[in-house]
Amino acid sequence: MGALLYQTLRESIVDAIRSKIFNHEIKPGQRIVELELAKEFHTSRGPIREALRQLENEGIIVYARNVGCSVKELSFQDSYEVYLLRTNYEVVSVRFLQGKIPEKSMQHLEEILKRMKNLTAEEFDQVFECDNEFHEELVKMCGMPRVQKAWKEQYYGNLFAGYDLVQDKEAIAKRQYASHKIIYDACVAGDCEAICKAIKGHYWRTIGEMMREQNVDAPDLERGWDCAFYIKITNFTILRKFYRFLLF
Repeated sequence: MGALLYQTLRESIVDAIRSKIFNHEIKPGQRIVELELAKEFHTSRGPIREALRQLENEGIIVYARNVGCSVKELSFQDSYEVYLLRTNYEVVSVRFLQGKIPEKSMQHLEEILKRMKNLTAEEFDQVFECDNEFHEELVKMCGMPRVQKAWKEQYYGNLFAGYDLVQDKEAIAKRQYASHKIIYDACVAGDCEAICKAIKGHYWRTIGEMMREQNVDAPDLERGWDCAFYIKITNFTILRKFYRFLLF
């Protein structure tokens, strides 16, 4: 029971620090002082240190010798890589299933869409939570733990990118439902390549918006994005055997 309570305390501290960072109470580049957080949360430095280690693994904070922890200053390149990796993991999941989405997953995707439909810019935290929940289902449905773990490592990197780098939050909130409905409709149709194309287009629209807002002129990144998804796998029997070999 003691271990469970300790884990719950650590997770609560992780959530609280993460919220402070997302809300810019602790700003990018700002040093994080363990002692101050320990006093604020009325705890020892042990749970604070473990919470910071988890946030470091999530890519939200960085540690430097003789300096300590500070909030990572996320660049456009960081965001690009996060979205590129997430897209690839989701495409792998869809192709592994040959576009045949399990009924349980379809029900979950539909339920998330309903929640998305009326979200506003004032509910921007929920906009990104729904977005991540939707895309996490696209990965979970394949039943491959390593793919899920690799995707989850990009989870808060995606949230951080959304909070910190997207300026027009109202526009993002308005188009979330329509953008995810395209993916959902492709899933209903069971068209594997259409689903993959919809996922790729969804993420690229976000990257394109960031590029416009920040005046990023990088045609090589767009070409690289296209090339990253160029290979079309047609022999799904071989693909399945390959993944099962990796898993077992």
